Amino acid sequence: MPALREALRPCPFCGSRENEADRTCLRVTPDPQRYFAVSCWCGASGPVKDSEEEAIKSWNNRNLSDRQLVWNPFGSSMNRVSLDFKGNLKSIPLPTILQMLVSDNKTGILQFTQGEKRRAICLKDGKIVAGSGQPGLQLGQILFKKGLISPPELLQVLDKAKQAGMRIGEMLLKMGYISQDNLKELIRQQIREVVFDLLCWAEGDFQYQDCSVEFNDQLIDDVNAFQLLLESSARKDELLVAG
Repeated sequence: MPALREALRPCPFCGSRENEADRTCLRVTPDPQRYFAVSCWCGASGPVKDSEEEAIKSWNNRNLSDRQLVWNPFGSSMNRVSLDFKGNLKSIPLPTILQMLVSDNKTGILQFTQGEKRRAICLKDGKIVAGSGQPGLQLGQILFKKGLISPPELLQVLDKAKQAGMRIGEMLLKMGYISQDNLKELIRQQIREVVFDLLCWAEGDFQYQDCSVEFNDQLIDDVNAFQLLLESSARKDELLVAG
């Protein structure tokens, strides 16, 4: 009788567990060269190892300092040696950070950390083109919750996207699970929710890095950062009054 393998710890970025109801969120996947890594349907992945057991152990024994190494939500080639801009939201609020980056037409990744929580905003030429890290708002998760894709279909999309070097949204579009207009609206929804969530953080570390951002221009909307901040601030005020 084969030995039971070690159970996987929940994903540190979206909180998904190995098995939730009838879907598999975390799994150990081999690549064509027979190396192994733990991957989550939110896009997070663990270190690549020579065996399934080593991949699981590396995932389960991670600490907070490992998270910078395993989370790259937009698949960009980030410079891990130097940071272009970093600080804490207590000293520099989100509107000020975005104003600086947008005014300079920056292209790169802006990441935020607060305890176990992690959020990210991707900018291209001063425009916000993507947001990530808000639990339950990954594209595959949204479609699953709406009943538009089954767990096996979602895993197939994830595999094909990884093999082709494509983003999940692009593969969902290519395989006909979603229309271009619907995908753009889902991306806008992700961005709105991430920005709103960050405005509710009293503090949290942030870091920005310039990097090459390869997005399909047909899927990018001109999301006005300042209008987005105004809408999120108004929404926050409404919740405070209601509470």
